Amino acid sequence: MKNFKLVLFFFGITSTLLAQTSEQKFLLTPEHPNAGEEITITYNAAGTPLANAKHVEGVVYTYDNFRWLADDITLKSAGDKKWQTKMKLSDKAAFITCVFKSDTIKDNGEKMTYSWILEKSLGSYVGWGFLRSPDLQDQVPNIVHDSAYIKKEVSLFWINNELKYHPESRTHVFYEGSKLKQLETGEPQPKLIKREVRFVLGGKDLDNATQYNIQKTIALLTPEHKVFADSVQNVLLKKYPNGVLARDLEIRKIFNEADFNKKVALYNAFEKNFPQSKFLDVNTDTEGLFYDKMFKGIAYNYIVKNKDYSYAINSVKNVSYNILVDYAWHLISIPFDRDQEGTEKTSLETLKKYADVIIPEMESREAFVPKEYVGKLSLKEWQAQALQNAAREYFTYAKLLEIFKNYDLSKKYLEKIKPLMKFEDAQYNEVYSRMLLREGKTAEGKAYLISAAKANKITPTSIATFKDLFVKEGKKEADFDTYFHSLKSETNEEHKKKLISELINLPIDGFEMESSRGGKVKLADQKGKIVVLDFWAMWCGPCKNAMPGMNMAVNKYKEDQNVKFYFVDTMEYIKDFKAQTQAFIKEKGFDFTILYDSKNPKTGKFDAVYDKYSKAFHFSGIPEKMIIDQNGKLRWMSNGYFGSPSELADEISIIVEYLKSENK
Repeated sequence: MKNFKLVLFFFGITSTLLAQTSEQKFLLTPEHPNAGEEITITYNAAGTPLANAKHVEGVVYTYDNFRWLADDITLKSAGDKKWQTKMKLSDKAAFITCVFKSDTIKDNGEKMTYSWILEKSLGSYVGWGFLRSPDLQDQVPNIVHDSAYIKKEVSLFWINNELKYHPESRTHVFYEGSKLKQLETGEPQPKLIKREVRFVLGGKDLDNATQYNIQKTIALLTPEHKVFADSVQNVLLKKYPNGVLARDLEIRKIFNEADFNKKVALYNAFEKNFPQSKFLDVNTDTEGLFYDKMFKGIAYNYIVKNKDYSYAINSVKNVSYNILVDYAWHLISIPFDRDQEGTEKTSLETLKKYADVIIPEMESREAFVPKEYVGKLSLKEWQAQALQNAAREYFTYAKLLEIFKNYDLSKKYLEKIKPLMKFEDAQYNEVYSRMLLREGKTAEGKAYLISAAKANKITPTSIATFKDLFVKEGKKEADFDTYFHSLKSETNEEHKKKLISELINLPIDGFEMESSRGGKVKLADQKGKIVVLDFWAMWCGPCKNAMPGMNMAVNKYKEDQNVKFYFVDTMEYIKDFKAQTQAFIKEKGFDFTILYDSKNPKTGKFDAVYDKYSKAFHFSGIPEKMIIDQNGKLRWMSNGYFGSPSELADEISIIVEYLKSENK
């Protein structure tokens, strides 16, 4: 009991707070439930953001044995805007809080929250205090409204309540208490920290979470207490040679090892001494910062040094979800895109072989929440986040499967990502509408193309397909363009207003560059003409992805001698880049005038014009598009590519037409 009183003294404050949620909005039945019992949750949506909801679901966050759990719930209407569900509390539930939602609208109860304390259980009071502490948001579900945050002294009040009614909780709250006391006083608390660490370290068989909390607590000490901190680390290493601290130190050691063979040997020993299955209940800062980097340093070195992909492919069952997404991006999507862009030909058979291993494993991870998100995301929330993270890779796989005529599986992944990509991504719209037409769903395919056109997210290939359908219906080919542009009229009008509002009027230095058509092109010779510049490079995927849209704009103005398009090839580093660029343009069937950026006298690189303009107008990266008016003034700039050829072509057209009318 003496130790308990000391804790109260050092964590102690004088203010008090008693809070509970409104009975009108959130009720539990029975009112005083125990852990392990079945409860009924009643949510009264009247007067809340979900007052008019047609359906309500949510997440129940439970503080259980000093850890957070997150469970999805679906509520049923109980009439009069009330919604109910039943659930069984976990065996050591101490505190619950709920977030209710309908579609994209959420209700977290704002200041009061929808929470309930199970005061008989260990952790009940600190669950309530920790959830609302802005200083502990890295270790709780980040779900409360800012208005629900409490001051440090109030958080300490709830820790003291916990220790008053559950003194045995001390070994679970010493880190948070030490941290909050130090923050609340604004002064170091070495006496408190040392006493708490000694007390906890004296216990037997400390679990991983407690070992890590000791590490975090001694990290609060100032440098003059290094001897004590070192002694604590030595005790941890002696008592737990295969524990959390030892594991962290080994991760850093392997990460920093420069010799590749030694790194591999160290990692193999690490896997035996620190099996991942024994550390599912702890996620340290060191692990978060270095573990994946450590592993990728090995897997990708095998690829770079030995062209050996087997190490990476054979590891997919054991690596983190983030590494799987990284594998899919680097080993499948990037080389696939390069093949499609004409940068370098790759073996599509090999890419599919890798994808057949990586993608299903990546998809299987949607079935459980990774340990770094346990208690912070429910299963449904994790699945939504995982789909967002993996949509690009699933789309690449769908395109690969289409090439190999595995249409059923391709369709599965196209449908999987449809909620995220339909009518938002022009290339997806092309592949999806092609699938519909291939299945003989002509009416549905046409309707999809109409929606893609209205959204202005459509590729030249899709436009050609759309035109064929138009003609097959007995309509005149000459009428198609008018019909097509009428579909986009509403979208274009809004976009036009935005673009015109962003116009600039700045002086711009001239340039003189070698042309792929022979001779040189000078900006000074372009007076009276509108000049469109597109800075690009052979190594730049987005630059080449934007070219179909730019080609649409070039074709629109090919008979207009007062509008000039120049594609400035910049920052190239291979010797034969001129030959390669011309071969690429020819392969794609683009009738582009390429200008080759001049050598920069300061660096020797071929980026003189790009370097001058990027510094003058404060941009970086390519593709970079610039439009110069008839008076030689810079009027518009755009950096990057956003995925829609039709939208890009319209942007160029809107600016050009405006500058034409302005000059009349």
